[in-house]
Amino acid sequence: MSYGGDFNRGPFLNTLNWILQACSLLAVALRLLSHRLRDTHDWGVDDLLTVLAVSVHLSRSILLSIAINGGFGRHLPELLEHEPAEKVTHLLHELVALQAIGLWTFAVPKLPVVALLVRLFGRVTRHAVVLYSSALVLIVLVTVVTITTFAQCTPAAAQWDTSVHGKCWNRSINVDLGYLAGSYSVVLDVGYALYAILQIRILQMERSRKALIAGSMSFGFLGGIVTIYKLTTIHQINDTQDPTWATVPLEVWNSVEGCALILAACGPMLRPLINGLFRILWTPLSHLGSASSLLGTRKPSQTTTGNPSTGASGATASLSSVADDNVTLLRHGSQQKANYYSMETTQGIPLTERRKGDGGDGTARGRTGRWFGTAPAQK
Repeated sequence: MSYGGDFNRGPFLNTLNWILQACSLLAVALRLLSHRLRDTHDWGVDDLLTVLAVSVHLSRSILLSIAINGGFGRHLPELLEHEPAEKVTHLLHELVALQAIGLWTFAVPKLPVVALLVRLFGRVTRHAVVLYSSALVLIVLVTVVTITTFAQCTPAAAQWDTSVHGKCWNRSINVDLGYLAGSYSVVLDVGYALYAILQIRILQMERSRKALIAGSMSFGFLGGIVTIYKLTTIHQINDTQDPTWATVPLEVWNSVEGCALILAACGPMLRPLINGLFRILWTPLSHLGSASSLLGTRKPSQTTTGNPSTGASGATASLSSVADDNVTLLRHGSQQKANYYSMETTQGIPLTERRKGDGGDGTARGRTGRWFGTAPAQK
C-alpha cells in the first residue's frame, strides 16, 4: 500500500482521517439522539465517556492536520533542504506529541464500552469490578507509555531538536511498551465482545433477534482486527532518518482504529433510532397496502332488477359504504399503530419483544429488559 504516493503522503492521510473523523462524530450524534428517543432522563456515564472518546479523537485529528500543513507526509531530507530549520524542528516536536495522543485514541473508547456492559449486564458486582479493573490496567499502561514517549531522552527536546545534545534510551524500549499496550487492547476488544455475546445467550428472545443484537455488540472484533494490523506498523517509529515519511502508515491505522472503536461504543445503542426510522418508512407502505387489500376484497353487487337508475344508485351506495368502512378501519389501525410505536419510541423496544421480568425497575435486570425487550433466562 502506497499510502498516498511517493512524494507527499500528507493529502491522502488528511483526507482519510477527516472522513473517518466525520463518521465518528456522526456515530456519536446518532447515539445521543437514540438515547433521547429511548429515555428522556439525563445522559448516562457511558454517553459522557463516549463524548470524551470522540473529543480525544478530534483533538488528534486537529493536531494531525497541523502537522500535515507543516510538512508531515514528505521526506525529511527534502524538508531540510527547502524549509527553515525551525519549522522542521517544530514539526518533529508535533510528531512526538501526535505519537503520545494517538495512544489515548484506543484507550479512552474502552471506557464507554465498559460502562455500557456494566449498565446492561453488570447484575453481578464481581463482573463490574473485573470489567472496570481491566480497563483501568489499560489506562495505566497507556499513561506509562505516554510518559516514556517524552522521558526517553534527557532533555526531552533532544528527540526533535538536533541542536540539543542529550542522552536517550534505546528506542526499542518505548516500541516494546507500545506493543504491550496494543496487544492488551486487542485482548480487551475481543473479551468485551465475547462477554456481551455470552450474556445475550441467556436472554429470552427469538434466535434471530439474539443474532441481531449480538452482531451490534460485536463491533469490538473489528477494532481488535484493526489494532492487530496497526501493531505491524509500530516499528516505523524507530526510523530516525525519515520519520516525517515513514510514520504515515502508523497514523493511517491510528485513524482507522480510533473510528472503529468509537463505532464499537456507539453501535449497540442505535437500535431505538433504527426502529424509529423503520417505522417512518414502513407505516405509509402498510397503510397503502391495507387500503388496496380492503378495496380489492369488498365489491358492490352487480345484480339489480327494475329501474337501471335504481341499480346505479345501489352500486353507488355500496361503494360509498365500502369507502366509509375502509376509512374507519384505517383510522382504527392508525390509532393502534400510533399507540404501538409511541410505546416503542418511549421504551426503545417493540411490544412483541417484551417478556416477563421487564418490570421497568431501576435494576440492571430491569434495564436489560427495557433495552432488549426481555429478561435473563430463569434457571
